Amino acid sequence: MKYLLLNITCLLIYFSALGQSSADSLLVELPHLEETEKAKALVQLAHSYAQQDSSRSIQFADEAISLSKSLEDSLLLGLALFNKAECYYYFDVYEPALNLYGEAQSIFMALNDSVNLGETLNSIGLVHYFRGEYNLAGERFYRALSFLKGTDNIEGVAHVNSNLAMVFSRLGEYEKAIRNYQEAANLNSSIHDRSSLAVNLNGVGVAYYNLEEYDSSKVYYNKALLLFRELENHQREAIALNNIANIYVNTGDSLELALGYYRDAIGVFDELHDRRSKAYALEGLASVERELGNYNRAIETFQSSLNLLEGEEKDFYLMQLNYMDMALTYERMGDVRKAYNAFKQHSFFKDSLLQQEQLQQIAELEKKYETQQKEAEIEQLNASREMDRLQMKRDKELRAFGIIAILLLVVAIFLVSLAYFNKRRTNALLSFKNGKIEEQRKELVRLNASKNKFFSIIAHDLKNPFHTVMGYSYLLTKEYDRFSDDEKQKYATDIYRSANSIFRLLQNLLDWSRSQTGRLTYTPQELNFHSIYKSIENLLKPSADQKQIQLIAEVPDEVGVFADPMMLETILRNLMHNAIKFTDEAGWVKTTVDTTQDKITVCVQDSGVGIPAEELNNLFRIDSKVRKPGTKKEDGSGLGLIICHEFVTKNGGSIWADSQNGQGSRFYFSIPRSS
Repeated sequence: MKYLLLNITCLLIYFSALGQSSADSLLVELPHLEETEKAKALVQLAHSYAQQDSSRSIQFADEAISLSKSLEDSLLLGLALFNKAECYYYFDVYEPALNLYGEAQSIFMALNDSVNLGETLNSIGLVHYFRGEYNLAGERFYRALSFLKGTDNIEGVAHVNSNLAMVFSRLGEYEKAIRNYQEAANLNSSIHDRSSLAVNLNGVGVAYYNLEEYDSSKVYYNKALLLFRELENHQREAIALNNIANIYVNTGDSLELALGYYRDAIGVFDELHDRRSKAYALEGLASVERELGNYNRAIETFQSSLNLLEGEEKDFYLMQLNYMDMALTYERMGDVRKAYNAFKQHSFFKDSLLQQEQLQQIAELEKKYETQQKEAEIEQLNASREMDRLQMKRDKELRAFGIIAILLLVVAIFLVSLAYFNKRRTNALLSFKNGKIEEQRKELVRLNASKNKFFSIIAHDLKNPFHTVMGYSYLLTKEYDRFSDDEKQKYATDIYRSANSIFRLLQNLLDWSRSQTGRLTYTPQELNFHSIYKSIENLLKPSADQKQIQLIAEVPDEVGVFADPMMLETILRNLMHNAIKFTDEAGWVKTTVDTTQDKITVCVQDSGVGIPAEELNNLFRIDSKVRKPGTKKEDGSGLGLIICHEFVTKNGGSIWADSQNGQGSRFYFSIPRSS
């Protein structure tokens, strides 16, 4: 029986916003202020409008930047850059936001301004968090804490701890998340920040819930519920009620209590006209009704949940969940036909959910292509406008020549000649612009071909493992008692392998997509290669132990490299994973390092099945993808080596392979040494 935890993670960003009346007052006083005070007022106005009106906020920030530069006031300049970045951040335009945060960070670092430096690093961490770059986000949050802990900014320290807890929750490290949420809650209590305290207590409850420590989760949910009620925050009050109901459902100790909490939550969502949250709560309520044997009432409630989604943006996850639970309910009622029809609807919306996720990835790629097309159209329009402007100028000159032609014939000839040369220059400029437009068109054609190949990989490589998961899970659901323990173990193992294959494919697809769309930031730094290797070895050792494969390392303790840590980890992880996959049981995988004056060369060697000579030249090309199963029939998409090639190139190195069929493989890559 499956239940949905309705839980909204609340993000609190530290800033002191001006009220609307204060902003209006500043606008009135602005023309009468002297320059320094005017710069300060512009910084405040940019901050005030950041979440309300992006164009006005950016306008105020740009004026503040210009005025601060003329005044040579570094602090005001840093604050103006920070507020402009905040505006981009609030409207999910992350790349320019990161650039502006970076400029502000450099200024605050030079000023030794710990408070503003900590706030800026916290904001950079949030950008990485919402881009799904959780390791980078965590690193920025830790740096923010190192600057803020020595200041009086207790509220800022609490917010950063809360943000760190969110990162750990995303990474599945719930015990660390609990420690940071509790640290944030203690700081909230010390400064009587009850609103943030309630949010962090709810976060502790969520972490305990994910650890299946339901008694502790219930305690913290109830604490958060009391505070939300005192603060009259009805939206979060309803969420807390729904979370407590989920605990009673999962523990199974009092389904009647779960009904009460679900109904209370539904009542609040109804008053708030929050249709989607009410639909989630109704799904939970209906599941409890089914467990209590109230099958007809359960069916009616499932249908009510579905009815609330009509006219809204489709929530395929909730719709497929409702239909699955309806199928289980009809099955218990003995109505096989309705159970089958409901299961078909579940399968349809589950496929739609997968398609929706794929379309989101496609939309991100298409957004890049559309942007490039719009830039080309803008350049063409600007060229046309320039021609019209020059034509108007020429006509004006010709009219002037007609009036004074008799008296100033020589001058007229000179002006006509000047107009002629202007026209030639305009034509030359237009030809140049047309050439650029043609180059951009060819580039768009190339990018579109890569996109089509990329989508074909997605369609092909997701289909087989999904069929395995759906087929075996369906058999286990319908005919569980018919199978022996060995058969159940085999099915569970196959389901796990297929799910693991899907996870690795999606991870590689995400890395490839970020690389191709420019959302993967290259941030090289000095690293210890031995530490990188040990972390990957610990990650892959369980997979190697399953096949009794020995992991051998000849990696010196002190080997410094200059590279992006995330990219380097991805390269080494993919190469070692492939080596394990294509090595028979009781084999070995060996990693060695060879150093020169300006670079290191890493070799990942195995005693596996080897690679035919005709496949070696196609290993790193997306248009000639090589793929085959491992020695234990492990599936693979072939994208891992393509991503390795992409990341090695970004880090200024090269990658190649040497192998013979049946005699193992050696994969080499080089990267720069640290200075």
